Amino acid sequence: MLLKNLWRAALTAAAFAAAPARADDSANPTGQSTFISPDGSLAFAFTVPDNGNTDIYFSLRVSTDRSWGAIGLGSNEMAGALFLILYRSDNNENNVTFSPRLAYGNYEPKYYPDLKFQTFNGTGVKDGYMTFNAVCNEHCRSWPAGGTGKGYIDVSSPNQQAIYALGPKERFTSDDPNAGLKMHSEHGTFTIDMKRTQGRADLPVLTMDSVSEGTTLNSRSTGNYDWKAAAHASFMVFSFMFLIPLGSILIRTEKWAKLHKFNQTFALCLVLTGLAFGILTSFNYRRSRGFHSLHQILGFITIFLMLNQVVLGVLHHLKWRKTQQATRFGKIHVWNGRIVMIFGAANGYIGFGYALDRKYALVVLGIVFLLVLCFLGYIIWAAKRNMPRRQQGPSGFEGLNHSYQQQQPQPWRNTAYSAGAYSGAAAAPVYPDHPPPGYEPPSSQSELQNAASWGARTRDGRSSYEDEPLDLGSSQKPREFT
Repeated sequence: MLLKNLWRAALTAAAFAAAPARADDSANPTGQSTFISPDGSLAFAFTVPDNGNTDIYFSLRVSTDRSWGAIGLGSNEMAGALFLILYRSDNNENNVTFSPRLAYGNYEPKYYPDLKFQTFNGTGVKDGYMTFNAVCNEHCRSWPAGGTGKGYIDVSSPNQQAIYALGPKERFTSDDPNAGLKMHSEHGTFTIDMKRTQGRADLPVLTMDSVSEGTTLNSRSTGNYDWKAAAHASFMVFSFMFLIPLGSILIRTEKWAKLHKFNQTFALCLVLTGLAFGILTSFNYRRSRGFHSLHQILGFITIFLMLNQVVLGVLHHLKWRKTQQATRFGKIHVWNGRIVMIFGAANGYIGFGYALDRKYALVVLGIVFLLVLCFLGYIIWAAKRNMPRRQQGPSGFEGLNHSYQQQQPQPWRNTAYSAGAYSGAAAAPVYPDHPPPGYEPPSSQSELQNAASWGARTRDGRSSYEDEPLDLGSSQKPREFT
């Protein structure tokens, strides 16, 4: 009895010990190859049926934290590889968009519509992952090489080259399989044991417990970003949003006007440097390689206007030194500069949307709005500064203080002298505060004699005014001193 119980206990322990092994086998069955990226953001599993056709069954899983994820078959570099790219749908947040693409260089791959596939159950977004299950019927084992000497996978190779890539950690949605993508932030290379993949014609197993089987990671690079695009944006935004508007303010200030030419020259150098970086980064993306987008065309026009701005400024300065008068070059220079600032701000907004960074486009709008407010504030300040200054009047109200010299006050308002300032010399007269009244004729009661009696003669024949003193009446004071 004891031996029987011991035997049952041994069988139970063996069953429990074998359970994890059976679970591992169910998550990683034979007859398929599985690749899991180091951080688990991407997983890929596929099988190659041995029925003699060109089918390939595969399952691709990408974390929703990433904007997109991809597996490249047939090469350990971009040129000549077939990329299976996955990103989130725009119309349905629980669905995904699958985009097969071909790459012929180190730039964004091109959509390949000739690849034929059928989607299986389990495709969609669930538990924080985008999953795509399908069977590829045509052009999965070979595809146009584009002169690269590759364009196929060797199903008998134990070390078939492959690539993986992950987009930046940000939200991206689109229903277009030809949608533009941002540069990958992580990529690496690995090899696949194709002999291990040959077996049943069935969808491979890919679960959260799956591990890399039949694949070997060879290299990994993280923290990638398009620094040329970042430099292009930084130089352009700093120049058009700060330096150029600052130069238009400096020329209107008497103290700093001489710095205008140095500021604008420095801004032009930064803009030309940003142009160079923009041209270099344009070759990394299909949407910009042809240089026919609105952002690029408007950018070239703005650069041309800036170069004309320099020529107009020099011609205006040379002629002004001779004539000391305004010139037509100066007027054109002013309006051309305003157009440059408007085009630069508008193209900055367009450019961030073109680079799939619309959140930064809103930042540009905020900067433009702030600049407009500052410019309006400057106009108001300059208008008040050019107005006549105000002074406090004697009645408590503000009066205007004109730029020309103020007229001398009327004599009766002159308070420069006072009677108390007498120091031995005759004091100047002190005038009253009010002006004298108008002339008034003398009253009829004046004691002045009639002028007709002056000519009367006396008895002795003499005129009355020759010997006798004149009677002119009482002394009079000027009316204003009364």
